[in-house]
Amino acid sequence: MLGNLEVRRDGALVVISAAKLRIILATLLLRAGQVVPVSVLVDRLWDDEPPADARAALQTYVARLRRLLGPDAAIHTRSGGYVIAPPARSCDLREFDGLLDDARVAMERGDRAAALESLRAATALWRGPILFDVDSTAMHRDDVPPVQERCLEAATRRFALELALGHHGAVVEELRALAAAYPFQEGLRTHLMRALYRSGRQAEALKVYRDVAELLRTELGVDPGPELRAVHHAILLGETMDDDAPPAPTTGAPAVCQLPPAIGDFVGRTEEVAGIAGLLAAGGAPAALPIVVVSGVAGVGKSALAVHVAHRVRDRFPHGQLYVNLGGGGPAPRDVCEVLGELLYALGLPPDAQPHSVQARAATFRARVADRRILIVLDDAADAKQVAPLLPGTAGSAVLITSRRSLDEIPAADRHRLQPFSVAEGVSLLDQILEPHRVAGERPAAEDLVDLCGRLPLALRIIGARLQPRPTLRLRVLADRLQDEHRRLDELAVGDLAVRSELAVGYAGLAEPVRVALRRMGLLPAEPFAAWTLGALTDGGDGERAVEQLMAAGLLEPVGLDPTGQVRYRPHDLVALFARELADGEDGAVTRAAYRRLLDTFLVLAHSVHQRVDRKDGLPPDPLPEGVAAAAVDVAGLTADPGAWLQSERGQLLYAITRACSLGGYEKAALLADMVVPPLSMRGGYEQIVRARATVRDAARAAGDERVAARQAGSRADVLLSLSLDEAAAEFASAVPVFRRLGLSHELVHSLTGLAYARMFQGRPELTHAAEAADIACATGDPDDIVLALRTHADMLVLQERPAEALPLLDQALEHTQALWNTDSHRALLVRKLDCAISLGRLDLADATYEQARAVTDAVNNAHGIGWLLVHHSRLRRLRGDLDAAASDAREALRRMVEAGDPRGVFIANLRLAEASLAGGDPDGAAALLRALLSTSDGASVPLLKAKAEALLAQAAPA
Repeated sequence: MLGNLEVRRDGALVVISAAKLRIILATLLLRAGQVVPVSVLVDRLWDDEPPADARAALQTYVARLRRLLGPDAAIHTRSGGYVIAPPARSCDLREFDGLLDDARVAMERGDRAAALESLRAATALWRGPILFDVDSTAMHRDDVPPVQERCLEAATRRFALELALGHHGAVVEELRALAAAYPFQEGLRTHLMRALYRSGRQAEALKVYRDVAELLRTELGVDPGPELRAVHHAILLGETMDDDAPPAPTTGAPAVCQLPPAIGDFVGRTEEVAGIAGLLAAGGAPAALPIVVVSGVAGVGKSALAVHVAHRVRDRFPHGQLYVNLGGGGPAPRDVCEVLGELLYALGLPPDAQPHSVQARAATFRARVADRRILIVLDDAADAKQVAPLLPGTAGSAVLITSRRSLDEIPAADRHRLQPFSVAEGVSLLDQILEPHRVAGERPAAEDLVDLCGRLPLALRIIGARLQPRPTLRLRVLADRLQDEHRRLDELAVGDLAVRSELAVGYAGLAEPVRVALRRMGLLPAEPFAAWTLGALTDGGDGERAVEQLMAAGLLEPVGLDPTGQVRYRPHDLVALFARELADGEDGAVTRAAYRRLLDTFLVLAHSVHQRVDRKDGLPPDPLPEGVAAAAVDVAGLTADPGAWLQSERGQLLYAITRACSLGGYEKAALLADMVVPPLSMRGGYEQIVRARATVRDAARAAGDERVAARQAGSRADVLLSLSLDEAAAEFASAVPVFRRLGLSHELVHSLTGLAYARMFQGRPELTHAAEAADIACATGDPDDIVLALRTHADMLVLQERPAEALPLLDQALEHTQALWNTDSHRALLVRKLDCAISLGRLDLADATYEQARAVTDAVNNAHGIGWLLVHHSRLRRLRGDLDAAASDAREALRRMVEAGDPRGVFIANLRLAEASLAGGDPDGAAALLRALLSTSDGASVPLLKAKAEALLAQAAPA
């Protein structure tokens, strides 16, 4: 790309001659790892004159491009666009950026020679004008110039280092050629003059100056810049030049700035701004990570101060500024795992490439920001536990946190407790908000207002917002209203019922459709939402008009795009509380009807997602009831990427399940839970899911609906298997008699097998439940039930060291899965068959079974499944005597289990690694690993695994 566009596969040139395909590929590669909207691709393909069928034509072109690139083409369809994710440094532009990073790191440690080598390698990749053979006016206007500038910057820095290291004569001709190609780049001319002068060629150096001076005056009408003039002056005087190297090159990756807009009317806080800015600016030095915590009461201006300071020090953090509102001031703080996902996405890691657990995401985030100068603003933090995973692990960056709490648990943080304004600062804020003559003409009244507002910036802004649209209202009139303490609390108190009176003033002035939208917003949780959500609650439309009106009224703000490409909105905390009170005071029938529209929309979208997801664990949902219809939403578009939609709507979905129960709609709540909870549980957050299931279960029990209550209990137990085995066993056990009495064979098989697994993990394996499940399944003939029951029965037999009896059961189950075309279930059975074959010493059968399982396991979309295969393959290789390979398989399995957030898998992978070490003659290493495993893992939650680890430790280190 750094020249002509050229593609090679295994060293052979891949010919892409069609101009449109070259434009698409170049556009995607210029934004590798980012979703490129369809609108951008259309613009690059057809400039300002797209055809009527542009989208369809684009789809055709992308399909042709994928065929040309072959089976390894990394072009993926995403909501609203396409993304390409080539392997690291497989693209010269990515290699170029990586080399610039290497150069930066070398300079920071003082190794100029290594930095020069990296810069030489980077500039060698630059082969001429960027993408000169790709014919797109829009691309060369918007996309190519920044890349060209990065190349020129890298070259300029490289030659500065060449001169600093004394390579004057060696670079003259290369500098002369590059300066001729880019005649208006004064930096190159400056380096050329230095190189010539230090090589004893003073006359040539002076001629370079004369030529560039004439060019600049003739073409641009300007004189040479100060650096060029200074070098010219030094040559004329025969002075010695300082060729010290310039600062380290910046990273080639574009910096991201997520800061909210700068606050134009920010006033006061002079000492605080200077102190905090000074602490944060030290983040560029190789010292400890600066962490600043700004705390104070609600409304004191913590966020405003943080944003103001962040903009002030922005230039000290060239690699970007990240901002996230953690929602800690409300009843439901942001989920840390989701926040990490958003930050990783901002840093260029797409959602489908992110690990699932908080720990893995935190480690990935630390790796992404390591050794870079990034400012991280964490606004409205709930507590230190919420903040800890969001902190970088290395110096160079800086963190600015706001919270209502002081967060004393965060070590080595500089803490600033923000105090209310002085009277002078408060008056100055009113002066900024209102017309200056109003404050100047009523200065005593303005000072009284400041005092009566408690000098809190938020309260003063509320007063200013009321005064601003009413230019004839005198300040003294409002100040007199606030003299009465009871009235003052009604109008100014933060977080109290009195806030309602203050917000009601603005509410009363809204048009009826906006008031309806505000009331409906009170039915939503304190999480960002998409416009269509509000549309479903109001008139059944797309909600765009409603959010526009609320934004215009200052009641709603955009907070960015979600993974589906939808803009998310969120009201201020106080506005959200006010809206909730409005919703609670509305007629119950109206509220239920509004929420029923939203719930029906969620059901239709969830049904679409359920149809698309690969894994459908647990009990199947009931059919959609008749009459359920979505609001005006693009169902296919929103759910094109099921994972992205689930990630975007997770909080809304779990809240909807609970809210529906409170409004008497537990049946629909149960249906929604059955469709979305299984795929949501693959992303962690089990505690929230367990609570939601419990809410539906209890609502169904209160209504006397045994079937729904038992189904929710069993489904809740599925998740509890990863949290609390005792509680899982109790839930399964409670459901069994209900299903038996109601004659629900499918649900009964599910609960019996779940109970069998719970007992197995507790170290109390029983064949009774598994055998009963198998008898029921065979009697009903349901193939899914038969597979589940046979698999469970086989697992119990394996645990009792009876693999010979388990193997034929697995073969029977495999016959059923082949007929069902259930790939995931087929893979799971093959893994169990592999385990049995190994236990029986039938290693040839084990080899063949492993290959079968490997062939049906998607390495890209089921990395977790590959991890389980490797767990068993490690054991097979150990028995084959290939101990190095066994250890390698175990380590790779461990890596995948950690990324998937699977504690049981992590435990077993460590066991396999210890077994390989012990067999390889390293009992001390095996013992050390096992002791660490037993001390750090929650083996007590799975006694069976703990017993295996203790037995293996006894072999490695006998008493």
